[in-house]
Amino acid sequence: MRRRHATPQRALAFALALSLGAAPAGRAQTAAEQQSYQQRLQQLFQRLDRNGDQRLQRQEVQGHTYLERHFERLDNQQRGFLTPDQLKPAEAQRGERAARFFSQADRNGDGRIDRREAEGYAWLRQHFSSADRNGDGSVDRQELNGLAEQRRRQQSPESRAR
Repeated sequence: MRRRHATPQRALAFALALSLGAAPAGRAQTAAEQQSYQQRLQQLFQRLDRNGDQRLQRQEVQGHTYLERHFERLDNQQRGFLTPDQLKPAEAQRGERAARFFSQADRNGDGRIDRREAEGYAWLRQHFSSADRNGDGSVDRQELNGLAEQRRRQQSPESRAR
């Protein structure tokens, strides 16, 4: 079985979630939980930003093991500091992560993920039949995006209230 590695943003979000007491991993957050998480993340950033310049220099993250260890990788523009946007999981990054995931899973590069390619990804393997809407034995980007959107709608607070 092939192991997937966490992205720097996902790993940071997990580390910060543990330190800030966020919802358990593997459970979708409600809008209120996400807002609360963003507020705690902002408070942490402000606490670390000793000089108030909205930038975290390397010396300001001393004592925060994850940030110290991954500073250079998170500083993807190599400016020598981190901004709040580099620390929070952005909604816009979802599409980029989905594209990277699809490219990684589509090992033969044919624009489709077949059952054999899906074997290394537990979530996709488990939901493969639901994702393969046209029943052709493979999942394309549109089908995968459709399944992900459907799951987000099902997990939203509005859909639970109905």
